[in-house]
Amino acid sequence: MEFMRDAGCLMTEGSSVYVVAVNDRRVLIQDGRFPTESFGPSLMQDAIPLGELNSIPVVAVGRDVETSDQIEQPGWLSLRDVLQLGDVALTEASILAVQRLEFRDSTRFCSRCASVMEQLTDTGRKCSGCGHVVYPLVTPAVLVLIEDDDRRTLLAQKDGWGNRYSVIAGFVEPGESLEQCCAREALEEVGVTVSDVRYVGSQPWPFPHQLMVAFRVRWVSGAIKPDQVELSDARWFSLDELPELPPRIALSRTLIQHWIDNPAYP
Repeated sequence: MEFMRDAGCLMTEGSSVYVVAVNDRRVLIQDGRFPTESFGPSLMQDAIPLGELNSIPVVAVGRDVETSDQIEQPGWLSLRDVLQLGDVALTEASILAVQRLEFRDSTRFCSRCASVMEQLTDTGRKCSGCGHVVYPLVTPAVLVLIEDDDRRTLLAQKDGWGNRYSVIAGFVEPGESLEQCCAREALEEVGVTVSDVRYVGSQPWPFPHQLMVAFRVRWVSGAIKPDQVELSDARWFSLDELPELPPRIALSRTLIQHWIDNPAYP
């Protein structure tokens, strides 16, 4: 299956559509698919068009499990459970549905003048009173794998992670580039200076609305000094002594795997 965002598929009354039903950040998926419904008056009023799945329109709808007679409670999955399924199309549509619905529900009224907000032709919303325009919030954050010339990587641990270690991470601050954020986080979290920032990949991470951007960087100087507020431990690891790593669904694991599979600095 392939999910195409905002495909502009024509929806007519009575046509069949995939419904991404959302309840408290849970999504209904039964037998590995979204349920289908006939596009009727209730969907026309409340549904948010998302795109197409196998050329069939996909819409997002907020549902109350206790009152809906169209869906059954078994099959409701958290977003983390959806990610674990490993189905790219289901994951992309679920993430988009949750975030679009949350954006609509949190912007019913203008934050400046309290007038009613109206939907624009794209994803934005505009105030009917003062004209203030808002768009869904996306928060950029960096994942930073620090490596040295001895084929080691610097991994950190937080309270509650058990034996698991991962790369350092942090949110991008206003007026800061991604590269500057990598350098700042390395210095703040583990007390080292770095250089040669190289992009590896990105991943939407809807907890609640991050865009994770992964980088490899070179250690330049400094002994490890973990930020005791952010971290419980940090240390260098070589290939033959790697600790327990993040789950494979996480970009942090992909970043570590990239370092494992690509000895040469990218």
